[in-house]
Amino acid sequence: MKRKILAAVLAASMCMGMAACAKEEEDTAPVVISGGEAVATTVAEGDEAVSEAEVSSSSDAYYVRYNGMEIHMNQPSDEVISALGDDYSYFEAPSCAYEGMDRIYTYSSIAVYCYTMDGVDYISSVQLRDDTVATVEGIRVGDSSDSVYATYGEDGVQGTSGVEFFKGDSILAFVFEGGNVIGITYTAIVG
Repeated sequence: MKRKILAAVLAASMCMGMAACAKEEEDTAPVVISGGEAVATTVAEGDEAVSEAEVSSSSDAYYVRYNGMEIHMNQPSDEVISALGDDYSYFEAPSCAYEGMDRIYTYSSIAVYCYTMDGVDYISSVQLRDDTVATVEGIRVGDSSDSVYATYGEDGVQGTSGVEFFKGDSILAFVFEGGNVIGITYTAIVG
């Protein structure tokens, strides 16, 4: 199972990299969460999944809840990385889509991808790496594809190996194999 998860994570990473490199450079500022300010919001440890109505009331986009904090796409990454601690592996490479470096912080259960815009690092993507972490709505790696559709509805964009749901400045993607979730990735819509 770990090999399948790793394969899904690597495939998603490669797709993200190819999409970023294929994108023409443009002079756009990142979209931030409502209120014009993006911040990491602390929440209580061990929070359980919440209903879609509760999620919608707290954010106009999909976000990750991990180790007691909310991680929103397109928010500045400094506070998030600092709050998550130093127990990560790190990779960086020159960006082919933006100025500066693309950075990846890999923790035990998530990988946080960052891009640089105007000298500030922002969250571009978060991958849930195993079944110890769930979406805010309660879906984990290993759950059935039926549970994804029961939770998020049938309005997602179907791909050859999964489905993507769009909300605000974010995309929530699920990769399926054999009727089960093998990958979950949140991605920022930039510009």
